[in-house]
Amino acid sequence: MWAAMARMNGKLVVVSNRGPYRTETRGGRRRLVRAAGGLVAALDPVLKGRGGVWVSAQETDHPQVVQLESDQLPYDLTPVKLGRRVKDDFYEGISNAVLWPLLHSMPPTVRVGTAPWDAYRTANAAFAEATLAGAPRGARFWLHDYHLMLMPALIRRQRKKARVGWFCHVPWPGPDLFGALPAARELLDGLLGADLLGFHTEHYCRNFLDCVAQLTDLQVDVAAKTVNVNGRKVRALTAPIGVPFGAIQQTASDPEVLERAQKIKDAVGGRQIILGVDRLDYTKGIPERLLAFEQILTNDRSASNRYVLVQIMVPSRQAVQAYADLKDEIDRMVGDINGRFSVTGRLPVHYYYRNLPKTELYAHYVAADAALITPLRDGMNLVAHEYCAAKTDGTGALVLSQLAGAASYLEGALIVNPHDIDGTAETLQRALKMPVSEQRERMQASRTAVHKLDVHRWADHFLRELEETHR
Repeated sequence: MWAAMARMNGKLVVVSNRGPYRTETRGGRRRLVRAAGGLVAALDPVLKGRGGVWVSAQETDHPQVVQLESDQLPYDLTPVKLGRRVKDDFYEGISNAVLWPLLHSMPPTVRVGTAPWDAYRTANAAFAEATLAGAPRGARFWLHDYHLMLMPALIRRQRKKARVGWFCHVPWPGPDLFGALPAARELLDGLLGADLLGFHTEHYCRNFLDCVAQLTDLQVDVAAKTVNVNGRKVRALTAPIGVPFGAIQQTASDPEVLERAQKIKDAVGGRQIILGVDRLDYTKGIPERLLAFEQILTNDRSASNRYVLVQIMVPSRQAVQAYADLKDEIDRMVGDINGRFSVTGRLPVHYYYRNLPKTELYAHYVAADAALITPLRDGMNLVAHEYCAAKTDGTGALVLSQLAGAASYLEGALIVNPHDIDGTAETLQRALKMPVSEQRERMQASRTAVHKLDVHRWADHFLRELEETHR
């Protein structure tokens, strides 16, 4: 695959708000600590395999224990310098407070009309300037996510014949919601500077085309998924991202991970483990998940002797009040459930508020009898993919929100509406009582889908489509 990609012309330039590594200095030596997350898992091996540049403004705040000396990285890291005020207004004031909630079909956390849009424009211009400064003629630009919606047009303005792709890692709403943004047309014009725009699902892709059709005067061919921009065809592509399937299988099969998984089972007294893994965010449906588990305990007081919910929550955006309030709510709910339903030596909810090392996380995947993944809205949700990839023995059950992009692909999952607390509780109990034969059948279907959506295939597919669309 890498050899085929290497035959493509042009240096690859990846651009995202947050970068793949964090710089640390110990003992006078500089080293790089790699980020966790799907974007890095997908693109770090691509750039390692063929070289290129990764342009970003922020270092990762979710590091994994993957360390390199600074001179061992086979591609370049280019920083984008933003002033403190611009950086805060661009990232917190627009990206997090307006675009993130709106794209997830939730109300923005600030007044949209008075939000600091000038900072968003300034930041996108700074990204474009830093990207073009070091990019040779013929480079291919792959831009990522809602932070950089204006950037495709900025690159096109400077380099008319550039090959530009942009990928949306979050959902895309319909025109009624997206059109509420005063900057809606400006953002669409910015994105349409690209040759190729990628989305996780057909639904998101269609929503984007509907936005262009209703909010601009441009010609849209829905069947061909193209937009005519002054004679130049811009194409929308459904390209679902996945996880590194082979690498996860290998880690999950490691004897040390298997031993740790057994210790986790022993530590909860042989109870069936329900696993939740999320970044702290109001889109993830963690309170609703706790209510569903509480419903099971309320209906059957003996359930705490059979089941345990292990909730792993990775800290995120801790300076934002909405996230601090959410954590307080989750803390209270966990304390209340444990206070009312625990017995000596047995807590019904085990709650981790930290980013676990990869091997520890995968040991939890292996140990879990069911994964409860219930976002209120999610672009894809790669935790669902990781859980299936880690279940190498074919057992386990995945209970998955219908509002996650992954629900379109993981056919073996039990699908729930996360707002339906009773329905989620009933489906979770079904998962926990599922015969092993049905577990294996369903898990095989999901694992087959996860394998097809491997991140390396995703990157290869997108870059090939970018090359073809540009032609």
